Amino acid sequence: MDAWVVEWLSADRIRKYIIAANHDDARALRLYEWNANLNAALLHDFANFEVGLRNLYDRGLRLSLRPAESHWLEPYPLQRLYPGSGKGNVRSRNDVARARFRVKVPHPSPGAIMAELTFGFWANMTARRLESTTWQYLKQVLPPRTDRQQLHESMVELNNTRNRVAHHEPADTGNVELTLRRMRRIATYVSPDFADYLDSKSKVRSITAARP
Repeated sequence: MDAWVVEWLSADRIRKYIIAANHDDARALRLYEWNANLNAALLHDFANFEVGLRNLYDRGLRLSLRPAESHWLEPYPLQRLYPGSGKGNVRSRNDVARARFRVKVPHPSPGAIMAELTFGFWANMTARRLESTTWQYLKQVLPPRTDRQQLHESMVELNNTRNRVAHHEPADTGNVELTLRRMRRIATYVSPDFADYLDSKSKVRSITAARP
């Protein structure tokens, strides 16, 4: 492999592609570019999915509001949704505080704050520790008999996949189809039309099929 490629990608990173390419250096570099394109396509799908999911969850959590409260991201409703001093709930409240700070305006809109929250924040919203708080409202905007644990496990897996993709790791091709199916199933909770749109705009399957 040319020295500049090793300097660019590092020996450890490119070695995985050299092995996958049976020590064909040119093919190894093509595999790297293919992987970069696949990860970019997955991130595109995750971006569409995340916006739909957080707006669905936002609609659910608005049901927790009391008179004179305007949004669940305000201090009092947020404290009710994430009560106590447990590590997970404190982390979630701190996540909101950091998101509010990142907006860098005196009175940020709820939408601006939500846009700064991580995918992991939304994935953790269905955790068991929140079964008596956030889940009581989320389940009101989800299909009847939605299983919290099953949804949470799917969201944790999606979050793990998204983190690998965002950090430019080699794509787990065996997991790609499962990831797409998970996203589609949860996207139908927003609406079947949204799930169809997500599929129609995805390039993941065509890129996967074109592996060098």
